[in-house]
Amino acid sequence: MRILFIILSLLMTQAALAETWVCSHGSPERENLTFMPQADGTVAWQHQKLGSLDPLALIVNSDGLLTMSTQRVNILYSRFFHLDKFSGRMGETTFRASTLRRLAEKDPELNWDMVTTLWQCESKEAGSK
Repeated sequence: MRILFIILSLLMTQAALAETWVCSHGSPERENLTFMPQADGTVAWQHQKLGSLDPLALIVNSDGLLTMSTQRVNILYSRFFHLDKFSGRMGETTFRASTLRRLAEKDPELNWDMVTTLWQCESKEAGSK
């Protein structure tokens, strides 16, 4: 029984690690993003034109949700990605220093479209194009 449990656990872990999400935006000015959760608690990601970027921190990876964020505190911005695996919708929230300042000051003119971007994502099997 234990051996069966161990084998099932390993197969589930490999399936989770093999997941790849390709996300596109409705605007032709935005390039596709690809996200690949890793075994070390990070998410490898690539920009269609810029290539591989610094790994993201994996916050949640469940059957229905993938949440990740920038790992280092950056003076320019912090980014969070929340992907609903069932619908394929992903919200990218970018907090820039100026936005955080306006948020702290309770600026009524704060435009949330400057903070959140919506993407549409689809799961790709490992090894397929």
